Amino acid sequence: MQQAAEILGIKDEWSGRFALTVEDYLHGLISLVNELSRLSVNAVTMGNFEEPLRISVFVKDLFAGFSMLNLKNDTLRRRYDSLKYDIKKIEEVVYDVSLRKLAPSAKGPSTLVPST
Repeated sequence: MQQAAEILGIKDEWSGRFALTVEDYLHGLISLVNELSRLSVNAVTMGNFEEPLRISVFVKDLFAGFSMLNLKNDTLRRRYDSLKYDIKKIEEVVYDVSLRKLAPSAKGPSTLVPST
């Protein structure tokens, strides 16, 4: 938990006054994906064709992490299941951008994700 506090910038003097449960954190991550799906559409509207590609990579990694969890909380489980729809929406945006060859990575080898 200390490592998470450092990453989130939570100071020691907030101890006892600031609480973030794991479930709340996971709900926040799911809400982030909901907003990122909207951002991918808006980015293309504003002419930023690379952003949906980056969002797609991030969201797929996040989904892979969630899929390793054994979610017992009903609300959290339902929200996790809804991630599939957001991923589908992002993939549709990426597909459209790729089909029209609007992003550099859609024209050639991927420059957004290092190859392993």
